Amino acid sequence: MKKTVFFVLTILFLFSGFMGLYEARAEIDGPALTILDNHSMRPNNNVTGIHIGEGVESIASDTFRNQINLKYIEVAAGNPYFSSFSYCLYDKDMTTLICFPQALDKAEIPGSVTKINQFALYGVEPEIKEAVKEAIKENAAKRGTEFEYIRYNAFPYNKEWPWNCEYPLTN
Repeated sequence: MKKTVFFVLTILFLFSGFMGLYEARAEIDGPALTILDNHSMRPNNNVTGIHIGEGVESIASDTFRNQINLKYIEVAAGNPYFSSFSYCLYDKDMTTLICFPQALDKAEIPGSVTKINQFALYGVEPEIKEAVKEAIKENAAKRGTEFEYIRYNAFPYNKEWPWNCEYPLTN
């Protein structure tokens, strides 16, 4: 009887994982990970939310590029480099949108945002993507500055991760 119940529960758990019925959250902080890049998390995993702690110093523009289930990003208030608002990731001054999570269906864009990071809207539904771009272009016009689309990666990569295929946050 115990083996049957265990077997059934195991099958239900595995099935729920394949069907996306449970959510996963990643905590990113500490001395081990101060730089995040596209090899920090396995692509297309079940991570739906991310909390970036005070110890994270830099995030590459394509870090969240293939996180198709990502719904929200939070940043610790004490982080000197990044901030979050309405579940999106920004630089500390909230002038650059770094990431609009792919599974997020709406968010408020602060009036201070006038720049979009190269992969900030990657994988976002086309209607939402256009609405976000328009809101940021309007912000730039109201502030008397030019809208900027940042097309470079300003953060260094850890050269080891692409070669050993390790994903420290999702392995």
